[in-house]
Amino acid sequence: MMKYSLIFIVLLSLWSCSNGSKNEAPVVLNTYKDSLSYVLGAINAQSIVGANDPKIMKLDMELIAKGFEDNLNEKMPSDCEATLKKLFGPYFQDFDSSYSAPGAECLGRLTAFSFYREMKDVEALPKIDLKMTVQGFRHGLLKKDSVIPEAVQKQLFSGFIKEVEKVMYRKNQEQGEVMLAEAAKLKGVQLFENGIILQQLKPGSGGSPSSTDDVKIEYILLNAKGDTLQSSYDMKKMTGTKDPVSLSLQAVIPAWTYALPKMKKGGTYKLFVPWKQAYGEQGMYNPQTQSMDIKPYESLCFVIELIDYAKAGTFVKPQTQAEMGMP
Repeated sequence: MMKYSLIFIVLLSLWSCSNGSKNEAPVVLNTYKDSLSYVLGAINAQSIVGANDPKIMKLDMELIAKGFEDNLNEKMPSDCEATLKKLFGPYFQDFDSSYSAPGAECLGRLTAFSFYREMKDVEALPKIDLKMTVQGFRHGLLKKDSVIPEAVQKQLFSGFIKEVEKVMYRKNQEQGEVMLAEAAKLKGVQLFENGIILQQLKPGSGGSPSSTDDVKIEYILLNAKGDTLQSSYDMKKMTGTKDPVSLSLQAVIPAWTYALPKMKKGGTYKLFVPWKQAYGEQGMYNPQTQSMDIKPYESLCFVIELIDYAKAGTFVKPQTQAEMGMP
């Protein structure tokens, strides 16, 4: 639980302010929980109206708010994706006004479902008053959430995110420990002192690369829960390329530099990697999607097909010092 701060004192000073119509009851922010809940609702509303998209702005905001209030639970609104496709078209290029009412409500319901599930995943539900979240969401849609200054909202949200991150990091580590413990029980696996576990799925008949070689591989990356995060096979289908992935073992995560030399050409292996041998405390940020492809403290599993290997510089052109940004 975060301690009360200057932010909280400011929020309390605003508790009796009205933020909307004369017929609307004023927002009452008595506690830190009230204020946080209200801000989380308002921020979720920004994900809908923040860009002022003309199609979205045609919708009835009260219906979006109703959908949000009605579906703050774990029940996935199964009919809503089809409804939104009818409203906006499959590529968000159309607007069929005959679906605007059910579409607006569905937009709220889907947002509520995602919010509730995410808050449950990070163990934040006990810190939230869902009724106040609904109020903040509605006011955010109507752009009447100025009862809490934007700067204060950002600071409050930033503090909440730090608390959430602690939970996420702990859960990432716990899930990784479960995966590695289960992998260690598999028949015929190799266990190494650094925590890496190697399982042979298909034997190879060729030699093995050194830790400084280039390699050609195909791979599938899974998280500790078994979800596929990346697949070179899928990427080849999307791009139309036929060549395998070429990498230098001097420019990959520590687990690959360590484990690939223990594989044989032509073989396929499953590699279980503790977070310290993967992307560590930082994870891996994808600037294209502006999201974390690999979360901090996340242990991983790779399925790797070792197709070929050769001396450094054979498959991967060495970078010059200028290309690497070095003097």
